[in-house]
Amino acid sequence: MTHRDELAAHVRRLGNHELNELLLQLPKPSFTALVEVALARPVLPAGLVVRFEPAPGVDGWTVVACAPRRRLGTLTRDRDPGGRVVYRATTRAGDPVQLSGISSWRRRGDAAAALAWVTPVSGARCLALAAHVRALPDPALHNLLRGLPRERFDELVEVAYRPEGTAA
Repeated sequence: MTHRDELAAHVRRLGNHELNELLLQLPKPSFTALVEVALARPVLPAGLVVRFEPAPGVDGWTVVACAPRRRLGTLTRDRDPGGRVVYRATTRAGDPVQLSGISSWRRRGDAAAALAWVTPVSGARCLALAAHVRALPDPALHNLLRGLPRERFDELVEVAYRPEGTAA
């Protein structure tokens, strides 16, 4: 028989913003190490919906994050030295997107992910960090939570193990 870990379940149920606010209370070295692992590679995280709208005057699209609508930048089609189609991303400010020396992508979705990654208003990093923490095995999540200030950790435990139907 397996035992349900109420603390881990409670932390996984927190909203993205609330979970990220909790993580910000970790000691700086712990938070930095977490971010380095969780955000090592740009991704278009679940929960971030982007739409491609025709961009007037260019062979490409305006990338828009949805709910709420936020314009992130532009993707254009180009050719690499071998003649293959690649996509380039440009921020709203007109700056080319370059991650780890990469400035063109073979897939449009990868270029959109890179654009979202460098655009704070997209929330991509917040969503990716929350998803990473939720995916941690229970022991690793507990180890991470132990780094919280004692009062905050105690509060989490209290809420997680509060009997159902009792007032907050």
